[in-house]
Amino acid sequence: MASLLGDTPSLTRRVGMGIVNQRRHVALLIETSNAYARGLIEGIVKFVRQHEPWSLFLPEQERGAAPPAWLAQWHGDGLIARIESPAIAALVRKTKLPTVDVSAARHLPGIPWIETDDAAIARLAFDHLRERGFRRMAFCGEPYFNWSRWREETFLQLCADNGIECLQYAARSRAEPRYSWNVEQRRMSRWLAELPQPVGIFACYDILARQVLDLCRELDRSVPEEIAVLGVDNDELLCNACSPSLSSLQPDAVRTGYEAARLLDELLAGRAPGD
Repeated sequence: MASLLGDTPSLTRRVGMGIVNQRRHVALLIETSNAYARGLIEGIVKFVRQHEPWSLFLPEQERGAAPPAWLAQWHGDGLIARIESPAIAALVRKTKLPTVDVSAARHLPGIPWIETDDAAIARLAFDHLRERGFRRMAFCGEPYFNWSRWREETFLQLCADNGIECLQYAARSRAEPRYSWNVEQRRMSRWLAELPQPVGIFACYDILARQVLDLCRELDRSVPEEIAVLGVDNDELLCNACSPSLSSLQPDAVRTGYEAARLLDELLAGRAPGD
């Protein structure tokens, strides 16, 4: 388990001849494998450096991993977590610690929750493609995730309101049981091959957008003249690894992480969020 410490000196108070450490201990159940999650962590660290001398515990884990065994015996003060499964939700509930959820999955209703504005992301994507002259669009999403469905709902409504045809592709998520990369590649390739052109495709996030771009190259489709692709997260590594490079929207994950830390700070102080 790694420990990140803020720059502020540890607060202490004297009790008799002893000293009791007043530094809060906060665990982050957030993966570091993607740009959005790293942005969340960056925002949390920014809040800590500016406001609170927390010790942040950041265990190495992957998205959707099994609940960490150490959490059941951890004696910290609070959690900021991507609660992405019922198993993690059950363990977090069992700790009874003040918790802020930064996942859209909503496996633990009733606790403070903060996430990016998916409707705003969809509006930016629609405006970007329309300004580039596309009168036919498509949405490529992973319905397994709430944030993908919310982006899709707004994007489809904007297309309908503006008289623009919008085609849809529902990708199977890697998080689903019996997911097969090869099967999914064949499904998506058939969809792209039959797609009327020119078309602007809004992919729900960069990983899926890169998959679309790779198949466009294999199908010898011209990008962006025949098929334009727009992703979300602006993961520089993924975007620059694409050929041509991927255009992507950047949600303000840093602010989301910062606000999550602010909400947890209110809980730790015994205040209801927003008081």
